Amino acid sequence: MYITDSRKRRRQRRRNRILFGFAVVGLVVLALLRRPGLIPNPFQPTPTPTPAPANFLLAADLAYQEGRLADAIAAYREYLALVPDDAAVWAEMARLQVWDGDYAGALASAREAVRLDEEEPFHLAVLAWALDWNRSYNEAISLAINAVDRAPQSALARAYLSEVYADIGNWPRALEEAQEAVRLDPQSPDAQRALGYAYHVQGKYREALTAYAAAIEAAPQLARLYYEQGQNLTALGNHAAAIESFRQAVKVNPKFAAAYDALGWAYYYQGDPERAVIELQRAVELDPTIAEAWAHLGMALYRRQRYEDAVEPLRKAIEMGADNEAYYYTLGLAYIYGEPRNCDEAIPWLEKALEKNPTSQPALVGLNTCRGG
Repeated sequence: MYITDSRKRRRQRRRNRILFGFAVVGLVVLALLRRPGLIPNPFQPTPTPTPAPANFLLAADLAYQEGRLADAIAAYREYLALVPDDAAVWAEMARLQVWDGDYAGALASAREAVRLDEEEPFHLAVLAWALDWNRSYNEAISLAINAVDRAPQSALARAYLSEVYADIGNWPRALEEAQEAVRLDPQSPDAQRALGYAYHVQGKYREALTAYAAAIEAAPQLARLYYEQGQNLTALGNHAAAIESFRQAVKVNPKFAAAYDALGWAYYYQGDPERAVIELQRAVELDPTIAEAWAHLGMALYRRQRYEDAVEPLRKAIEMGADNEAYYYTLGLAYIYGEPRNCDEAIPWLEKALEKNPTSQPALVGLNTCRGG
């Protein structure tokens, strides 16, 4: 009996000690939880560290070097969300937006750079370039000249001034400024491209191709360089080489709608309307605002004798402002040769072609067909 009572007492004492220990531990944990930073609260979400702004700049530079301009621009936006007063980054983002074809976005970014620091010549130069692409030539030329006056050794400032001169028709000054830009920095794709463009607007396509080759060597990741190289090859009638350039442009930038348009049109001129239709459909899918791409698609469909299918893209192109004798008479002929023949719709377009060119043979033949001649 005594042994039994003794065991009971020992077991009871152990239970009491365990319970006391649990109570002490509970009190200590509770105290620690009330002191922030000592023990993480499992019921609170784990904080996510904010990336350092410099990481976004590194990501933007890497994306640019790889030709992923949209990703570079997105990284700059992330950076500017954290450091909104960095005027230099606003200007650099505007430069990439021009290269990427976002001209309205480039203008907004460049204006912000100048708002933050209107004394920096690079900001003025980039704003001038963005204005030029938005066809605001008067403001562009003033800013570009100001930028060069402030920084005469800046290859970029001279390159952008050259392009503005070219667009307003001052070709001698355009060439002079572009040549100086290349002298200052032969490795600048902006400078070499400006020189190519200065030759292009004067019809000196072979000289332009030399400059574009140098620009591509300096920055092979920029799709626009291949696109503009292809335009010069097209002007020389070398459609096979142009096709290779345009294909390289869309390889570098698969969303480059204008390059798909140029590629399809090159196939059209090479006598391959089937391939032309494929590339031109891709162009209007990517950017339905390009009037010429709709017109080219309609022309290629007509060449394929898909007359009914040609009507809608040709009408859309004309409604969007495409103004060309060939577009008018091709639309008229599509109504004539489609099923059923519709001369009521055809005749106004054939007459419109004759307004552009009174001796237009396709339009005259179409009218003669409709009038039973």
